Amino acid sequence: MSNERPSGGTDWTTAGEWIRLTDAEAALSPRETTFADAQTGANFVVFEPGWLPDDCDVVETTFRPEQPPGRPEGVDADELGQTPWSDGNPCALRAVVEGDGRRLRIKEFLYDWAPPAASIAPLWGTEDPTPVDAGDAVGFLGTDYKHNRGACVQRARTQVEVSVLDGEFTDDELESLLDGLEPATDPESPDSGAAAVRQVPFHRLSYWARYRYESVGVPHGLWDHGIARPYYECVPCSPAALGDAEPQLLVPGESGGSERDVGGEFALDSAVTFPEADAAEAIYRHEANGSDHLWITAAAPDSALAPDLPPEPADQPAAAREPVELRGTTVHYAALTEDHGAWEAVWEENGITYAAIAGASRALDGAAFRSLVGGLEPA
Repeated sequence: MSNERPSGGTDWTTAGEWIRLTDAEAALSPRETTFADAQTGANFVVFEPGWLPDDCDVVETTFRPEQPPGRPEGVDADELGQTPWSDGNPCALRAVVEGDGRRLRIKEFLYDWAPPAASIAPLWGTEDPTPVDAGDAVGFLGTDYKHNRGACVQRARTQVEVSVLDGEFTDDELESLLDGLEPATDPESPDSGAAAVRQVPFHRLSYWARYRYESVGVPHGLWDHGIARPYYECVPCSPAALGDAEPQLLVPGESGGSERDVGGEFALDSAVTFPEADAAEAIYRHEANGSDHLWITAAAPDSALAPDLPPEPADQPAAAREPVELRGTTVHYAALTEDHGAWEAVWEENGITYAAIAGASRALDGAAFRSLVGGLEPA
């Protein structure tokens, strides 16, 4: 199959289903850019550092352009900036910050394979991740998958991952870096790329859904459940048709006894059904910041997306993993931290297996999340 790509490369606004990258001469390598220029081709809101230590500057910014899936013969994965475990070519931004004998890397992309694992995906396995302020969101400090000191946050659906490459950066400096991130273009301007991205539902932005391509398997959270989301076969579900999804989805409703109506703080981002997997999924975002996320999955008991009950713990330390009585049944609850999240709940109800996953948030704590789960109601 030909690439059928417009001149200058494909981006998320021009992608077509089933197109594959087969021509080595058409393959695009990462290019030097600026944060603002990268936004023109990114399917995520690009953030740039608003604060850096006095001795530090951004010395390199590169953008890996989106391309259809595929690794043409004769093209090495490194030439495309491609990971070795997938032939997918989603876009990503990489910036290097350098100071006096020290250096770190900032990576940004849309985390669209699965729920971001307990909000600490790149720090997975860290014994005691440290929650920190990160603008209107909650970030974390810990040790990343390359055994470097690292930090991460999800802002406006953008996954930001920081890794210390050389020398040392203090925890205060890493927190200030996350806390000072700013959109590279005006999010309020209708002409900016950031404003356009913010208006698009998650599954329309998703690389794997748009190209109908199988994504990579990653940890999902504190309970060991689910498989790589089969976005290649998902069917978008409009808000008006949410109640017709099969299996039946649950959605945020009343506060469930909480002192605040936490359910009302979340608005629908997007929803899909997975007909072949006999499952459905809805994603909600916090209305005030657009960052905090709530994923609700409904699956038939024999679906590959249904967790075992009782679920097995994932290989990530957690502040809590325990059964609690909610919704007239046993709900298996987990929290990375009680006060800051992330939080998870899995249970069976009316012959359907449900999972609710909330990322780290300033709007919730463990009690409020359990209240939110208790207040879920049929779509």
